[in-house]
Order: sequence, then structure tokens, then C-alpha cells
Amino acid sequence: MEPKGLRDRLNGILEAIAAGRSCEQILAADRTLTYRDIFHAVAEAPTSYWDKNSAGNRGKVLPRPANSIRTPARQRID
Repeated sequence: MEPKGLRDRLNGILEAIAAGRSCEQILAADRTLTYRDIFHAVAEAPTSYWDKNSAGNRGKVLPRPANSIRTPARQRID
């Protein structure tokens, strides 16, 4: 069983990721964290954590750009 302090740190990391912060921003905000802590938090997160709507995107559908049609990849001949 994990100590409560560790669970709070992992939840803080997940909240920062969900808010759109990069690994570097998370590490700069808390100098006691390492990349391993961030990867551990993501690995331990249940899949349902990522299904939640973010605070700024409640039910909104993001518009697709007009030129978002993917073109097939062309083989390169060297």
C-alpha cells in the first residue's frame, strides 16, 4: 500500500499533465520530482482518469481545420 503523501504527489502530477503542462514545467515547479516520478504517475493512473472532461472543454467539440485531410505517404526512392 502506498503512503498518502506519495498518492498526493502522483495526483498532483496527473493534474498538471491534464492541465497541459509539459514534463519540464512540472519538474521546474517542484524540484523534488524526477522524470521517473512523472512516468510512474502516468503508469499508475487508471484509464478512466483520462476520459474525464477537462475544465476548459466541457462538452465542446474542437473544430477541424479545413485542410486536415491526410494525404497518403509517398515512398522515397534513394
